[in-house]
Amino acid sequence: VQSAYGFRVGDRPAVILDVPALVGRRPTAPRIAGRLFPRLVRVSSPLNEVSSTHLELRQDGMSVIVTDLRSTNGTVVRMPGSRPVKLRQGESLVVRPGTLVDIGDGNVIEILPPPRLAIPGDPTGERGWS
Repeated sequence: VQSAYGFRVGDRPAVILDVPALVGRRPTAPRIAGRLFPRLVRVSSPLNEVSSTHLELRQDGMSVIVTDLRSTNGTVVRMPGSRPVKLRQGESLVVRPGTLVDIGDGNVIEILPPPRLAIPGDPTGERGWS
């Protein structure tokens, strides 16, 4: 059984990537849905810097893929230890946990690793996302 990654927008609760997620001001699913109906994650954008449906996040195997959905103001991806990358319209990038994705108007998405299951005798006691 494969574990699902997740993401968090700012200080909001984590969202699991068990299905693709569409993030934006007023995200809408494509008219022709794939096998899985995407999770729609709405963010506030008082300055309208975030497009209606700005970004797709999906897990493919053990990879997380960020796709700019032809947003107006773009998407900046900051992977740990790498220089920030501005995605072109429609461009996809494989990211790893700890990556920060800035979609504008103060909305920063943090890519989270799959939750760790509690292991007997594990002193950290980590049980996933808080």
